[in-house]
Amino acid sequence: MSVRRRWGIAAALLALILLIATLPMRLALGWSGATDAGITAREIRGSVWSGELIEARLGALPLGTVRASLSPFALLTGRTELAFSRADERLGALAGRLHGSNPRGIADVSGTASMSGGLGMIPVDTIRFEGATVRFDAAGKCAAANGRIQLAVTAPIAGLDLSRGLSGPLSCASGRAQAALVSQSGMERLMLSFDGGGAYRARFAINVDRDPAMAATLAALGFKAGSGGFVLATSGRF
Repeated sequence: MSVRRRWGIAAALLALILLIATLPMRLALGWSGATDAGITAREIRGSVWSGELIEARLGALPLGTVRASLSPFALLTGRTELAFSRADERLGALAGRLHGSNPRGIADVSGTASMSGGLGMIPVDTIRFEGATVRFDAAGKCAAANGRIQLAVTAPIAGLDLSRGLSGPLSCASGRAQAALVSQSGMERLMLSFDGGGAYRARFAINVDRDPAMAATLAALGFKAGSGGFVLATSGRF
């Protein structure tokens, strides 16, 4: 190979690197599959390597303003991986990775996000991620799920104090991601499952321990008597 040709190849590679380095984050989000995964923002600033998403959301979850960048190491292997982080005194810290390539989803997410609208009739206010990973294959089936989540229910339910939340591990079951959550007392349990499209099913069970007054209150709130106590089942989409 001649010196001139080597210099030509080097110049072409440098031009390609400079082009990618200055690629707007707005275009990179669509390229990485982030928009297909439900990431939206009121405004997107910066480049592919150092961007900012203003008032970002993951589906129905408001994330606030987050920093974001594509991983160059993932691109070298033909994958797309978007790292994001938030440092906000009011909202708290939040960080993790979004995978746009198969299997798509989130990985190693830690921090807190608000749950706008809760889980239907179940008044969940916030969700806390603890090293959470949830990824789905091209068919929308759960391919990997681990880590833990915690849901905080601050609205009063029959005089119960659930402000410290219900927590449990993430796993895959029958093609869906699921979390089996339990309160600190063990009297309240919430089974949450969802698919790759964000459609969820939730089953909230409260053991009334033969308390007729609480049973009557729960029945008035829509709970039904079941084998695990009084149960409220709901479904929807994140």
